[in-house]
Amino acid sequence: MNILENLKQTELFRRVPPGYLKKLAEHLTVAEYAPRDKIISKGEPGDAMYMIVEGEVKIPICDKQGRETMVARLSEGEFFGEMALLTGDPRTADVIAITPVKCIVITKKVFQSLVTRHPSIAKFLTEILAKRLSESNLMISKTVGKYQILRELGRGGMSIVYSAYHPMLQRTVAVKMLDHQLAFDEEFTQRFKHEARIIASLTHPNIVEIYDTEYAYATYFIMMEYLEGVTLEKVITTSGRIDPDTARTILIQTANALAYAHSKGIIHRDVKPSNIMVDKSLQVKLMDFGIARMEKGDPFKEENEIIGTAPYMSPEQIQNKEIDGRCDLYALGVVAYEMLTGSLPFDSEDSFEILHMHLSKQPTPPKVLNPAIPQDLNDFILKALAKKPEDRYPSLEEVKNILSQSTTTNGLTASSQNTVITFQYTQENEAYFQKFVEDIKRLLKNYPQISAGFAQVQPFPDNKPK
Repeated sequence: MNILENLKQTELFRRVPPGYLKKLAEHLTVAEYAPRDKIISKGEPGDAMYMIVEGEVKIPICDKQGRETMVARLSEGEFFGEMALLTGDPRTADVIAITPVKCIVITKKVFQSLVTRHPSIAKFLTEILAKRLSESNLMISKTVGKYQILRELGRGGMSIVYSAYHPMLQRTVAVKMLDHQLAFDEEFTQRFKHEARIIASLTHPNIVEIYDTEYAYATYFIMMEYLEGVTLEKVITTSGRIDPDTARTILIQTANALAYAHSKGIIHRDVKPSNIMVDKSLQVKLMDFGIARMEKGDPFKEENEIIGTAPYMSPEQIQNKEIDGRCDLYALGVVAYEMLTGSLPFDSEDSFEILHMHLSKQPTPPKVLNPAIPQDLNDFILKALAKKPEDRYPSLEEVKNILSQSTTTNGLTASSQNTVITFQYTQENEAYFQKFVEDIKRLLKNYPQISAGFAQVQPFPDNKPK
């Protein structure tokens, strides 16, 4: 039997590069079983995974009292025993041959020996786990630490994101799972942990919050704030162009998040619409610090590496020069351009051509493409996209202040709506109320279209408002 050809025809192994799949196939064996043979016994140590080539098996599922409640059946192309490669847990059920069965066997010993030298082989583990976590399967626990996995939210090049639930805290979270290929790569593992530490060190209303990390199923997980809303990328794709008022609100909040990160010595390096979440109230959350770095004392050396996403990379990133927060400012300028015009300042099907444009070509002024863009936003974008860092704004803090000082409507107009809100509180709660007011003031900085005033009315001696 040709093991390699069987692996190639299985969906599970299609993500494994051909060369590595061949190496794996060379170390696998074939096992045959007669009807009623017990292939796996419940409670025994897991030492191998099986892929059915011919025949059918059954898996009796029992309740806590040991009574059989149902029987699962698996046939050609399906697999079982995979948890032996993902965890060190004992077998959770018997597996019994119904008909003559032929299986390809991947032993834990062989797998671990190969994957240490060739991490790409581990790609199929991510497919296995993703399949198990996404299906209604009573044979596998769908928990990671204290969290119950609910459903898959999305996939990136390095990870899969799930929604999950913490029963005790009654809180829904987002769970980011590192691809197994990378979990067996020491450098990527360190980067994943580095991202978790970076986000955990940042506490800001416009930056996604991290709650916890876990190691399970032979990979790493980050438990983060669950965000309602959509990515800015999806907003742009759906809308084409975003109106200037909305774009300004998003820019101010993103600049606010970046200014805070920079104050902590952290450079994001991958500011782009897909890493910015926006909810219905236009609250912004900056995400994905996967390639972020410390401005000083960064543990990762990147000699001769270009790190970033081509359409949003600053010239100094492309040239692998020393960078600071102004490379994030450049990327924010690209994001602003894209929001307001519906197109990128530099675009091509060839990524290398895009990089060359960043270095040598001047962008078409956004106001030429969309005359409705206010002059101050046009000027901000062109200055943010300056080729030399010293020709841009000195900091995101200054950008935030500049964008907040001017609005597309130049302040209130005769058609402005006015709303008065009154709060009542007793004298002993005044300190709590003052903190509440300060929180509101901080939040309003993200909404330059709203002009707010605050006044305090002294109460009569009976504590009733005047």
